[in-house]
Amino acid sequence: MSKAKPAADNVRPFLETVPLFSGLSTTILDDLAAHCRSVQVEKGNYLFFQEDVARSVYVVRSGWIAILLHSNDGRELVLAEMQPGDVFGENALITGLPRSASALAHETTEVLRIGGPTFLSALDREPLLSRRLLKLAARRLSKGNEREQALAFLHAGARIARVLLTLDEMDRQTTDKGYVTISQDELAHRTGLTRQTVARFLGDWRRQDYLITGRGRIMLLRRRALQELEEENII
Repeated sequence: MSKAKPAADNVRPFLETVPLFSGLSTTILDDLAAHCRSVQVEKGNYLFFQEDVARSVYVVRSGWIAILLHSNDGRELVLAEMQPGDVFGENALITGLPRSASALAHETTEVLRIGGPTFLSALDREPLLSRRLLKLAARRLSKGNEREQALAFLHAGARIARVLLTLDEMDRQTTDKGYVTISQDELAHRTGLTRQTVARFLGDWRRQDYLITGRGRIMLLRRRALQELEEENII
């Protein structure tokens, strides 16, 4: 169960580093910081569920939140990953509609919760915040279109290769562990495939020395081969 507590005194400097809030007026930033609450979500726990009533906006301070879409037949699909500095949960708050997806902690994560009235008040008073939200919505719509195209036009292997290459690039730009941390279940969620299908492709690629798999870890050995699979494996 996630519990909220007053945010630390240094939350104001952190908000200034968040792209959505950076450069806002001192009054707005002070108000947002004063109304932040820190919430720790343990790995594998949900912050909120699809169809929940939206009462807050969230900012990731540390960790990793997966945004999941649940189908009527029990399947899950990862729509996005929220990392430190990312803001999420604003769409349902602004529209007044139920949450369109769930938020699951991929690892133990701290988020800052900003109450709906505080965020909406800041939105009314700060045109720069409104413009940035429009840009954020446009970027997410573009990514959503790319994801839908992948699901519609890419074969299973190309979907898996795309996710692995994307995660590998993210790792190389940050901690650079040399491997991707992801389970077969998570790969299935991200690609809209079954776990059995994911396991079959990983097994084939392991035998071809494209990659090495371990417990929740995948090391890419032949990135170019996977890139060619992604580029050429089109319906």
